[in-house]
Amino acid sequence: MPVVFCVIGDMGSGNKDQYKIGKILGNSIKKNNAEFVLGLGDNIYDAGVSSVNDKQFIMKFEKPYEMIPDKIKFYMLIGNHDYGRYWDRFFKPRWQYQIGYSILSEKKGGKWVMPNNYYMFSKAKNGCHIDFFCIDTNIDMMDKKIKQEQSRAISKMIKSSNADWKILCGHHTYRSIAGHGNASPELERYLNNFLKLGIDIYCNGHDHNSQVVTRKLNGKIITILQSGTGGKRYHDHTINLDNVLLAKDTELIYHDEKLGFMNLFAYPSKINVEFIGENGREKYSYTILKNINKL
Repeated sequence: MPVVFCVIGDMGSGNKDQYKIGKILGNSIKKNNAEFVLGLGDNIYDAGVSSVNDKQFIMKFEKPYEMIPDKIKFYMLIGNHDYGRYWDRFFKPRWQYQIGYSILSEKKGGKWVMPNNYYMFSKAKNGCHIDFFCIDTNIDMMDKKIKQEQSRAISKMIKSSNADWKILCGHHTYRSIAGHGNASPELERYLNNFLKLGIDIYCNGHDHNSQVVTRKLNGKIITILQSGTGGKRYHDHTINLDNVLLAKDTELIYHDEKLGFMNLFAYPSKINVEFIGENGREKYSYTILKNINKL
């Protein structure tokens, strides 16, 4: 039996689309015996929360996923909207409250897990060991000290990992044909420092569509899985294939602009990826083979 988990991003709208996908997610977890959920940021739209007791935690997390048992943990990370009104000149970061809510959730046996703005967690089953490295990709809003601390800590974790699969998880895009496009030069350099250490997969949200992209980096194929379709529709309608097609080291495998999430079935030598649509059915599948990740 594989390690089975779900991946969903950009979900915290609190509107009917989030509740619709939440119900489908719950049904899928039950059907596949999924063990946990990986959340890819923008957990609470539009400007995060104002305290650990903010009612938005209920309306934009607890209620949409209430049919999912509390034993199914949601491993969350920070998106740009979780920082708060970062476009406001009176801006004060709000992401700390989501870490505080994680403490409250743990005490009551709840689902929300976010021990820090960057952290690692591991899953293992039947000889398959996966290490997940969750990072804060909002480097444009982080001071130099915090960026360096995260970089040193996560790099050390990746180097120390002996897992079959090493998955880097962040909110922002790395390669994307949708509206936000490719990473900024600074973010690309920052992510490359991690990816070069043996990462197999980068999971991200931010753009509200689904994508599979591969990139050759330092003699290794890295698979980029994008799932920013958990609660807000893609209204931008921008598709720029050149973001990927003009790069000799990058290949676009799949993209779709409808709501949904991913199911992953992980074995020691392969990971099967299912993209589930808003009708509850599989809309695309892709297999990542460990033995071809090295060129």
